[in-house]
Formats: sequence, structure tokens, C-alpha cells
Amino acid sequence: MDAPLIHHVGVLVGDLEDAIERWSVGTGYTFSEVARYRTDFYEDRSHPEPHFHDARICFSREGPPFIELMEFCGEGTHSSAQGEGIHHLGFMDYPDPDGRLRELHEHGVDSDGIARDGPDGKTLLWFTDKHYLHGIRLEYVAALPQPLVMDDGRPTYRDERGFPCLWPPEDDR
Repeated sequence: MDAPLIHHVGVLVGDLEDAIERWSVGTGYTFSEVARYRTDFYEDRSHPEPHFHDARICFSREGPPFIELMEFCGEGTHSSAQGEGIHHLGFMDYPDPDGRLRELHEHGVDSDGIARDGPDGKTLLWFTDKHYLHGIRLEYVAALPQPLVMDDGRPTYRDERGFPCLWPPEDDR
């Protein structure tokens, strides 16, 4: 398999609305409406049993690589203890995230953050331990619908595959 291209750079921030304004001014980029990556089946070192995870996010229209802004949440991988700054490099529609997890584990790379589609379900995404690559995680996102809702709880838009997405259909542009 060829090396995948980086789809997005995830940036952890303390105040999402402030970050959207700053990143828009600084880059000239346009950002999506705020959404939430919301699941009951997230595991990380702070809480290894599946638990609720509710991260407020948005994405730039410009890219790749796109910019994903994520607001602090919880006690683990997305907490304020992580500090603001680059959180991860994301690889979307990864064909076998569990295989990649096993492969990297054989090379001494631990994971810290896994979202599943149920208590014993398929891996939706996972993060490498940030210590392996100098404080930056890698994120492998499966080619599966992700648990996204808009910030106010309404459903997201849908892409051509029927997957949740943060942008209105193409004909609205």
C-alpha cells in the first residue's frame, strides 16, 4: 500500500469560536459550522472502558490538508491538560485501521484513543500515543459513517456516500 496522504491537521483549542475567528483571519480559510463528534464508546488511557466523548469540532473548507479545530473536552486525549496546539495528523477513509493498529503496535507504537461503533464494535477511529512522534498523534479514521451531529443536536449534512459531513451539498455553493 502506498503511504497515505495527510487529510487534515487537528488543532486542540480552548475556545472553539475564538479559534475559528483567529484561524479565519490568519489563514483566510472558511470553517464549517460547529459540530460534535459524539459517541458512548470512546476509550483512552484516562478511562480505558468505553465512555461518553463529546468533542466540539469544525473543519476548514480549504485543503487538503484541511484544518480541524477541536475544543478541549473530557479528561484524556482532548483535555485541557494536553494544551493548545497541533493534536494530530489525520488519515481519512483508512481501509484497515485495526490492521494498522496491530502493525504499529509491533513497532512499539501504543494507541491512546479509540472510538468504536458499539461496545464490541468496529473501530471508527484511533489515535497513536503522542509520545511516539514528538508530541503529535496520528489519527486513522475508518471508511465508515462517523458519529457526528451539529452543535445544536440536529443531524449533519450528508455527503455523496450518505455519510455525515459538515458542509451543505455541492449545489448550494
